[in-house]
Parts: sequence; C-alpha cells; structure tokens
Amino acid sequence: MADFEKLDNLIIELEKESNILMDFNKVFTQVENLKQEISDNIGLLKENNESFETVSKSIQSKLENSEKRIELLKIELFKHIQALYEDNKNFQKEFDSSLVSRLDKYKSDIQVAIRNEGTQIQKNFENSLSDNLYSIESRLKEYYHLQKKQFKFLKIMIGIVVILVFVLLSKL
Repeated sequence: MADFEKLDNLIIELEKESNILMDFNKVFTQVENLKQEISDNIGLLKENNESFETVSKSIQSKLENSEKRIELLKIELFKHIQALYEDNKNFQKEFDSSLVSRLDKYKSDIQVAIRNEGTQIQKNFENSLSDNLYSIESRLKEYYHLQKKQFKFLKIMIGIVVILVFVLLSKL
C-alpha cells in the first residue's frame, strides 16, 4: 500500500506537472502567437517605415523644388516690380512733359485771348470815346449855334441901345 500511495502521490504529482505543462504549453502557444504578431507588426513597421522614407524623400524633393520655384518667382517678381517702377518713372516723365507742353499751350492761348480781349476793349473804348466826343461835339455845336444866336441878339440889342443912346444924346 505504501507503493499505491507513492504511486497515487506520483500520479497526483504527474497530474500537477501535466497541468503545469499544459499551462506552460498554453503560455508557450500565446508567446508563439505574440511572437508571430510581433514579427508581422515588425514587417508592417518596416514597410511603413520604407513608405514613410519614400514619402519623406518625395516631400523633401518637392519642398526643394518649391523653394527653387519660390526663388525663381521672387526673382521674376523683382524683375516685374523693377519694370513697373521704370514704366512708372517713364510715365511720370512723359506726363510731366505733356503737362508742361499743355500748360504752355494754354498759357499762349490765354495770352492770345487776353490780347484779343485787350484789343476788343481798346476798340470798344475808342468807339465809346469817339461816340462820346461826337456827342459832345454835337452838343458844343448846338451850344455854339445857340450862343451865336444869342450873340447876334446881343449885338442887335447893343446896336439898338447905342442907336438909342445916340438918339437920346443928340436930343439933349
């Protein structure tokens, strides 16, 4: 019986070892699954890393191309700005010279107009003066004729008075 007890103990112990081994086998299977998953994930990471590096290189080259284009655009923009500045400068010079020539033209037109107006005023003044002189002359002639008549009348009156004085003196 002692052998049965030992055998019983040995079977119990074997069952415990078997359970431990089964648990260990389960753990080993899980570790194997985890190892496979990690291996798959490492493969995916390598693929993604390679893709990322490819994308990164592509982005880097595109950034470099963009920077080159930006520099070229800056240069072109500067050229256009310089051209616009020169055009503006030329336009300003042309405008100034055009403005000066127009002002000179208007100045000469105004001078001609002033001269014409001066001549017109002078003619009007001369006409008015001659009309006034003619009017004064005609009035003076009228006054002269009137005075001439009055003078004749006075002469006649003086002649009558002198004759009367002689007649009266001769009677006295």
